[in-house]
Amino acid sequence: MTRFLPSVPVLGGCLLWMSGATGLRAGTGAQGPLDPPPLSAGSESSDRKIGGFSVVSTTGHEVKSAATFAVKAQQAALRRPASGQDDPNAKTQPVPRLALVRIVGAEHQVVAGMNYRLQLWVTLDGEKKTAEALVWWQTWRKPEPYQLTSWTWK
Repeated sequence: MTRFLPSVPVLGGCLLWMSGATGLRAGTGAQGPLDPPPLSAGSESSDRKIGGFSVVSTTGHEVKSAATFAVKAQQAALRRPASGQDDPNAKTQPVPRLALVRIVGAEHQVVAGMNYRLQLWVTLDGEKKTAEALVWWQTWRKPEPYQLTSWTWK
C-alpha cells in the first residue's frame, strides 16, 4: 500500500526553492523577487508603528462626528454633580456651557473598532480652552457607536 503525502506544501516549497524566489540569499544581501522593497531612511512609512496612531485629516466626516460626540459627552459629564453634592438643600450650580470651536489635530488607531485622538479648541462658558479627547468608535455598538474614553484639559 502506498501512502501519499500532501503535495501542495511540498511542491510549493520545492518550486520556490528551485526558482530561488524565497528571497533567501545566504551572505549576499541580495534581494529576491518576492521581497518587499527596502524602506529608505527618510520615508514616511518608516516613522509609523504597527498598531499605533496615524495622523488623519481634521475635516473628515468620521473625525468631525467623533469630535462632536466628545464635546457632547464631556458636556453631559460636566452637568453631573460631583459625589457628595446630592444635598437637595444645596444651591444649584449653573451648568457649564461647552462648545466646539475647531478641531486642531486628529489621529486614528485601528483597534476593535477605531480610536480617535483629537486635539480640540473649545469654549467653556465663553473661555477658550484646549483639550485632548480620546473617542472609541465601534459601528456595531448600538444605539451609540461612540464612547468618550478620556478628556484632558491642556
